[in-house]
Amino acid sequence: MVANSRGHKLEEYLVHDVAFHRAVLSASGNEMFARLGDVVAEVLAGRTHHDVMFEDPDPAAVTLHVQVAEAVRAGDAVRAEELTREITVGALQELDILAP
Repeated sequence: MVANSRGHKLEEYLVHDVAFHRAVLSASGNEMFARLGDVVAEVLAGRTHHDVMFEDPDPAAVTLHVQVAEAVRAGDAVRAEELTREITVGALQELDILAP
């Protein structure tokens, strides 16, 4: 994700963003969450393909994704949840800007 977060490479970024979310959903250990991978992939693709995304992803959001991965790797569920909430709030704010 990080490597494709600059230079207007949204399609490449999308591939890794979808993979990231699928991995997190799977790592949750919750079968119901894991099955949401296709839904999340469609939401992310729709956001990209319908111009509800900046030309480059927000650097702060990319950093938060990296931090979520680190928290998951460390087994720190509380931190992963906090960071995920930050990502969600940021995405909603972007949506207000791009699709008022």
